[in-house]
Amino acid sequence: MKTREALCVCAALLLVTCATQGKRGEISFPPAPLYGMVYDADNQPCAGVQLGVDGAAGPQTDIRGRFIIPELSRGGHTIIANKSGYETLLISISFLNRTDVLHLHMTSFGQLLAMAEKSLGEQRWADAEGFLGRAEKLNPEDAVLRYLLAINAYKTGAFSRAAGYLAAILASGNAAPSVYLFLADICEINLGDRGKAVSHLESYLKLRPDPAVEKRLEELKGRAER
Repeated sequence: MKTREALCVCAALLLVTCATQGKRGEISFPPAPLYGMVYDADNQPCAGVQLGVDGAAGPQTDIRGRFIIPELSRGGHTIIANKSGYETLLISISFLNRTDVLHLHMTSFGQLLAMAEKSLGEQRWADAEGFLGRAEKLNPEDAVLRYLLAINAYKTGAFSRAAGYLAAILASGNAAPSVYLFLADICEINLGDRGKAVSHLESYLKLRPDPAVEKRLEELKGRAER
């Protein structure tokens, strides 16, 4: 009986000792390298991403999107990832095991526009507005972005705002025929401004001969003179 009791006591002490060692091991986790990968929104490796760790400059991803953060201490850290033309990524991580691998995802300006176009095609106006708003923070003067913003505004009934986006495209020097025609439609049909519609149609015809638009212009001028 005494032998059995002695064995139970020894086993209990052994469990306490192991648990204590485990806690000490966690607290004294030695600095170790953290390996990781950065992908874009299409799950392709993202090269040339500059990382920052806890406010200090970190490594840059290689051609395959790989990086190594050397001698990272156990616990929580703040990681920031930057690349021109991409949304900045700021995350908090917990480095708890030396075998951890960090996978990051970043989204480019072009990918945001592609997602917005897809949303517009599927008539998901709120989603399109969200993607376009994110893209606008990266490159607000991009002509394609403004055109997509105009489409989304037009589809949601914000006709004056749509016209404003199109006018901004023209003011930046991008005199595309499609912009003039879109503006003419909005001015004539939605805003009731025949004078501006005539002006935009005339500008359109200077860039692209179009018998149908010429006929429309003549009819519009005729109605304006009455």
